[in-house]
Amino acid sequence: MLKTAVVEIAGRQYNIFPSKVFQVDYLGEKSTYECEKVLLVSEDGQTLIGSPYLKEKLIFDVLGKNQRKIRVATYKAKANTRKVTGSKRLVSLIKLQQKETDKIVKQVG
Repeated sequence: MLKTAVVEIAGRQYNIFPSKVFQVDYLGEKSTYECEKVLLVSEDGQTLIGSPYLKEKLIFDVLGKNQRKIRVATYKAKANTRKVTGSKRLVSLIKLQQKETDKIVKQVG
């Protein structure tokens, strides 16, 4: 069974676990996402390390999108100045498909 994998999505590297939901940069209006940039796959007793990438592909279910607000406030005491800036970063929520993890285990073993 797949324990962990390291993948590169939109220029960032993520440590992926099979049953966990992750936030990544917005991927668009897709229902699934196929990641071809797999750097490392680790399972029961074996670890595969790519140079730079492995041939295996991981398929993720895109669960939806989310906007996380980032708020930055500055305050200067003696000048009595307050300024609040911020942004809303659009992210996609993804989860690794369980049937894909079984395929990788069969290919390696």
